[in-house]
Amino acid sequence: MAKKKMARQLRGQLMLQIAAGRFFRPDVPLNETEHRYTVYSNACFVGEPPIALPVGEVIASTEMGLTSSAMIAVVDRLERQRPDGTDDFMISTGGTDLVDDLAYLMTFVLNRTVSRNHDQTRRLVTGDGTPRGRSANDLFPGLFEPRQTVLPDQWDDLRRFMNDVLSLSRDDFARVMRAIRKAVDATRRALDDPTGAYTDLVAALESISDDELSTPLTWDRFDGSKRKLVDAALVDVDQEAADKVRTAVLKAERAGSKRRFISSALARLSPGYYRDGAVGTVRPPRGPDIERMLSIAYDIRSRRSHILEDLGEGVWLFTDGAETAYEPNFERVLTLAGLWRLIRHVVRRYVTDAEKIAPAPWDYRGTLSGIVEMQLAPQYWIWQTGGLTAEAAARRLDGFSEALIGWIGGHHSDGFPLDQLCQEIEGLAPKLPDGEAKTALIAIHVLWHAWVDPEDRRPEAAAFINQYRAVLETPSPSAFTVSLLSNDPMPIWSADDWAAMAQARNDARYSKNHAPLPAIIDALIQLHAADELEATGRHEEAVMFAANAVAELPGNEALLAWEARLLAGNHDPNFDVHAFLFGERKGEADNVPSGHEPPDESATEQGGAASEEG
Repeated sequence: MAKKKMARQLRGQLMLQIAAGRFFRPDVPLNETEHRYTVYSNACFVGEPPIALPVGEVIASTEMGLTSSAMIAVVDRLERQRPDGTDDFMISTGGTDLVDDLAYLMTFVLNRTVSRNHDQTRRLVTGDGTPRGRSANDLFPGLFEPRQTVLPDQWDDLRRFMNDVLSLSRDDFARVMRAIRKAVDATRRALDDPTGAYTDLVAALESISDDELSTPLTWDRFDGSKRKLVDAALVDVDQEAADKVRTAVLKAERAGSKRRFISSALARLSPGYYRDGAVGTVRPPRGPDIERMLSIAYDIRSRRSHILEDLGEGVWLFTDGAETAYEPNFERVLTLAGLWRLIRHVVRRYVTDAEKIAPAPWDYRGTLSGIVEMQLAPQYWIWQTGGLTAEAAARRLDGFSEALIGWIGGHHSDGFPLDQLCQEIEGLAPKLPDGEAKTALIAIHVLWHAWVDPEDRRPEAAAFINQYRAVLETPSPSAFTVSLLSNDPMPIWSADDWAAMAQARNDARYSKNHAPLPAIIDALIQLHAADELEATGRHEEAVMFAANAVAELPGNEALLAWEARLLAGNHDPNFDVHAFLFGERKGEADNVPSGHEPPDESATEQGGAASEEG
């Protein structure tokens, strides 16, 4: 079963449910904004104007031609007040997402193209010079055929489907809409990239697969080529052991994505797929063949996705709307038309079977379209108190280092007073076990007070530094960072210590949850290790750490020149660390670490604060 998604993962996915009022709190006033957009279609919409839908309405034009136009009107509804009682600043979205999603649903259910893109619609419907037998309508009968109609009973079918879709849970709704968008978009680009469109249709079908629908295989129905390999390997194995191996292979196959895809699709094929749904189609898939053709469709998708293989389109893609065709490599395959009807049937069955949820209040704001998340510069959040944890220690040291480098280099003049944060560190650090998090907190405290005049230090801060400063004598990235950005001399560690610390840091950088540091500090860790090793005659190791340094800051000319000299046997042990760190000063005099005048609160914009994570 798919995991519950956070609001940010559903961004832009729930616009129709929001407009339908699925998440509003009782008695909260709403902002209601009507949006009207013109859409273009291959159909003439028959019905009493305007044609009302569960969300929005369609106002048809009177024109009759190869294509027609209509107006879609939707009401964008948003709560006026946020959950904390304050007025919401966002009173409306642009409306295009609502209209587009409604057009996707109309296209999917009615099998008639509906889009805001006039040029694309005209090209697909009229053919626009496409040779006979190579038009979009040849690929998808009815979907792009000119001068179609939509009758009242078809509108009723669309309303029923929309009501069912809107009643789904948030995750199911988003899942269905993603599959519909993917499938419809595939039909629109099939003329230009038929194999890519085929791949996307299979992917859309796969996106609604469920593990619980994966059915077990029997050995005689297992893939023949794989079965031969396993049987050959088990020739000399006793029957009981061989049966266990075969059972394990079948279980592994069942857990695979391909089996899940096939089983889910088969489980959602109702009897109507072979009955009313197949009336009027050309060469619809036969029941005994459908499992094999689904397997082939998945293989076609895999070939396109993994080795970018395009299949010969002349034999099986342009088949005058037939749903199955002969293909030399696979014999019978589903065509684009066959996949299109299949996915429309399977998605509708998914919606029918899915649990329907009653409307309930929920803070939907994080899912609204048009929201962009950006990380604030660290000087705007590193000084905040109240949320410091061991898990956030390395992140805070990373932010402090970045902000300090920028301030010293004159790249910003924002203040970031850390005195209150240091008081919080004084309470938290003694409670933590020795390790990376504790060392990072001590490094923040010591580095901040390296910029504070000694006479201005609080007695408690001075006592904390005296008690814990020795932690920074042990080789670590945190200890190196303190020495690098303060007046402290570079630690006197052996070449072996430097090599071990730099290697451990480089290894950690390839793990997902490594402690972050500015890239320039990571590069200098590797550079200093290379310097120490070269000084002791360990040239090959020095070259390896030099390469690590370059990999941390690709293309940096100063590093490249330094590495080139090292490789040429003309090593420069006096690399200009200050210029490398801070660059050209953008203000008056250089702001070098001097143990006084730290960035202070007077330059800090408290109102610009955001969460620690930015």
